[in-house]
Amino acid sequence: MSIEPLPQDWEPTRETLQRYAHALTALPRAGAPPHPRWAHVAMSLVPRGLTTASTPMADGTELVSMLDLVDNDIVVTAGDTRHVIDMTAGPSPKSVGDAVAAVAGAHGSSIDIDEERYSDDSVQEYDAQHAAAFLAVASSVAAAFDEVNASVEGEITGPHLWPHGFDIATEWYSPTLVDYEGTPTSGQIAIGWYPAGEAYLYANPWPFQDAFAAGELPDGAVWNTEGWFGAKITVSDLDPNSAHQTVVAFGTRVHETAHEVLVG
Repeated sequence: MSIEPLPQDWEPTRETLQRYAHALTALPRAGAPPHPRWAHVAMSLVPRGLTTASTPMADGTELVSMLDLVDNDIVVTAGDTRHVIDMTAGPSPKSVGDAVAAVAGAHGSSIDIDEERYSDDSVQEYDAQHAAAFLAVASSVAAAFDEVNASVEGEITGPHLWPHGFDIATEWYSPTLVDYEGTPTSGQIAIGWYPAGEAYLYANPWPFQDAFAAGELPDGAVWNTEGWFGAKITVSDLDPNSAHQTVVAFGTRVHETAHEVLVG
């Protein structure tokens, strides 16, 4: 599938996947080795869906959870343990989070997990066709982001999914530090795809400079300076026949516009 709009009625499935993502990443958020860019709380995009960062268990194994959007299962593995949950049955986020904690406990680990991240005990809506469409577009988006990343030098994270916003994003970090509320912090450019509602792609250079908004963008893309600062292109405005090339040009153009300022 190209980078194109998802079914208009896919929102219930998106909300379900977001709740499951929160449930599955609660464990690595609490117990995985912390990544300096917080990537341990994101989910990696793989051919079959999304996987968490691995969390070391007391018995020497590693626990990894996956949203398998091909077989429509949640799969929690640690050592020889493989616990499978059928997403088409609409399991509650609470039951999913509890299952992950139970697998960790079976491998000797008692980790202080924030259970509020999966406190919803209601049955969920899940459409397998909508999940498959999401995976197809997410994979196409990630391929375009990878192409952008191949053209820039420096530290890069992603593409991955951030459960909080449920966006697929990749981040480039400048070697030059800026002061943020008294703390030295890397300048950065995030490129992402937000699939909820009227889905769009974004590119956020930070710290944002007013001069960035004078930079040219591909047809259909605009600079957004209300609410958040960055460039934006609505997915419905993309030509499916050239969407990949447009997204690559979009990300590359923002990098070219902001790179020199952020590196210094």
